[in-house]
Amino acid sequence: MPNALVKRAFLLDLAMVVLFTVMHALILHLESPGPPGRPWWSMMLISVPAFTLLVLRRKLPWVALLGSLAAATTLTLVGVPENPLNFAILVGVYSVCQRGGIVGAVVATVLAMLWPVLYSWGDPPLSAIVSTVMASIDLFMVVGLAYAVRLSRRRAAQLEHTVELLDQARDQLAAEAVAGERARIAREFHDIVSHNLSVVALRAGVARALVDRDPGHAEQTLRELEHTSRAALGELRGLLGRLREDPEPGSAVGADDGPGRQPAPGLHRVDHLVESVRGTGVVWRLDRRGEVRELGPGVEMAAYRIVQEAVTNVLKHAGTGYARVLLDYGNGGLRLEVTNHATGPDNFARSLAVKVPALSPARGGGSGRGLIGLRERVALLGGTFTAHPVSNGFHLAAVLPCPEHSDLA
Repeated sequence: MPNALVKRAFLLDLAMVVLFTVMHALILHLESPGPPGRPWWSMMLISVPAFTLLVLRRKLPWVALLGSLAAATTLTLVGVPENPLNFAILVGVYSVCQRGGIVGAVVATVLAMLWPVLYSWGDPPLSAIVSTVMASIDLFMVVGLAYAVRLSRRRAAQLEHTVELLDQARDQLAAEAVAGERARIAREFHDIVSHNLSVVALRAGVARALVDRDPGHAEQTLRELEHTSRAALGELRGLLGRLREDPEPGSAVGADDGPGRQPAPGLHRVDHLVESVRGTGVVWRLDRRGEVRELGPGVEMAAYRIVQEAVTNVLKHAGTGYARVLLDYGNGGLRLEVTNHATGPDNFARSLAVKVPALSPARGGGSGRGLIGLRERVALLGGTFTAHPVSNGFHLAAVLPCPEHSDLA
C-alpha cells in the first residue's frame, strides 16, 4: 500500500478512537456515572485502552475485536452497560471479516453476540429478545458490508491485473509490429539492392567485354546500365521516404504514398524487369495466361518481388541457358513460375547453388535469405510457395490467393 494511503488510514482510525473516547466520556459524565463510590472517569481506564486498540485493526483485527469485547464485558459486569464499546465491537467484526475467511467471520460473529446476551441477561424476556435481534441485525449488516467491500476490492485487483496483462500484450504486439516492419524493410532492401546490383554487375561485364570489339553495343549496354541504376535509386528513395514518415492509419503496405514518391512495383513492370536482363547470357521468355487484371497493391507488389528475386537468382547462378517466367491468372489466385535450364559443364551445380549457395563460391553465393523472405511474403498473403532444383536448373513456384474479379478500375 502506498505511504499516502497508509497515513490516511491511520488518521481515520485515530479519529475514530478520539470520537469513541469523547462519546464515552460524555455518556459517563451526563447519563451513566457508573457504580456508587467510583468516579465516572475511572471507567475510562477500561474503555480507552480498548478504543486505542482500534488503530491496530488493519494488521491485528482479532486483537482489536477481543480487546473491545473484554472491555465491554467488564463494564457490563460492573454496572455500566450503556457505552460506545458496541460500536468498537462492530468495527472489530468488520475488520476480521475483511481480512479473514468464512470460519473467522463466523467465530467473530458468535463472540460478538456474547455481549448483547450478557447485556440483556437480567431484562424481561421480550426486552432480551428485542436486544438480541437488534444486535443480530447490526452484525448482519456489518458482515454484509465487510464482504461487499472485500468483493469490490478483489474485483478492483482483478481489473488492475487485467489492465497490466493488456498493457503487456500491447507492448508485445508493438514489439512484434516493429519486428515485422524491420523484416519487411529488410526484404525490400534485399529485393531492390540484390536484383539491381546483379544486373549492373552483369551489364558492366558485358560492356567491358565489348568495348573493343563492338563499341556501339557496349555503349548501348552502358545506357541500359545507367537506366537500371537510376531505377534502383528511385526505388531506394521511395523506400527511404516511406521510412522517414509515419504511414496513415489504414493505409495499405506498398500503396502509392503521394506525390514525390515512387509507386509500389507491380506486375505491370514484369515486362521491363525481363527486358532489363536480356543479353546477360540467359534467354528469357515471359508468358501470361488467363484474364490479366489488377490484383490489389499487396498482391501485385508481392508477385513482382517474387519474380524479381527468382530472376536475380538465375542471373547469379545459372551463367548461360534459358529461363521462363509464367504468370497464370486463375479464378481464385495468381500462380507464378520461374524455371531456368542452364547450359555448360557445371550447370547443375550452379543451379543447385540457388538452394545451397556453398556449391558456388566462385560466383559469390548467397545467404539463402532471399528464398526465406519469399516464403514469408507468400505466407503473409495466405499462399503457397515451393522452390526446388530440376534437371540442369531450378524451379520456383508460388500461388497467391486473390478474388476472381479483383480489378480495381
